[in-house]
Amino acid sequence: MFTVDHAIICQRGGLVIQRHNEIRDLKAELLDMVCYDVQVKPALQPITGEELAKGANEAPDAHLDVHCRGFDIRVCHPNADLYRDLSPKQIYRIYENEKKRKYNSRIAEIEQGTFTPLVFTTTGGMADECLRYHSRLAKLLSAKKQESYATTISWIRAKVSFAILRSAFLCLRGSRTPRRRNLDIKDRDLEIEKGQAGLP
Repeated sequence: MFTVDHAIICQRGGLVIQRHNEIRDLKAELLDMVCYDVQVKPALQPITGEELAKGANEAPDAHLDVHCRGFDIRVCHPNADLYRDLSPKQIYRIYENEKKRKYNSRIAEIEQGTFTPLVFTTTGGMADECLRYHSRLAKLLSAKKQESYATTISWIRAKVSFAILRSAFLCLRGSRTPRRRNLDIKDRDLEIEKGQAGLP
């Protein structure tokens, strides 16, 4: 039986992966505005005898979603039957801990970097680490673009919200286009976009 929940969580057809990639590509573009050497899906360095924490991703073809310091993204659907008895904070904690268990020790010990899991829900929610990440990103972007912090954070939140909404629609009705369009957000004027969107 086809339901909205089924459409959002169904693994068939690759739409869930496209939902993840929509957020990943947006994060990479935003990071590229304030950081150097941002890469999408970089391969991690091979393990050469290091002892990693239990549950760490030791696969030779392991990769991150976005590399600048080390970010991996998870988009989950909080209304799925699996989460019926859990609060949103518990759901976020489960996926933050899962991502940390998989990547944190490998990034710290082999890549000599830091790792931040970015956990989103299909309803627009974000985990605590993700909120802190967005706050820091907004500070850096506002300084670089010489915009106010309030304008920048609301612009980022709007971009994330629309990316999540687009990906939810994609899961509900499928894709009519074979490729995702390039966002090209580097030279956007945040104040103009905020006014056009009617954001406070």
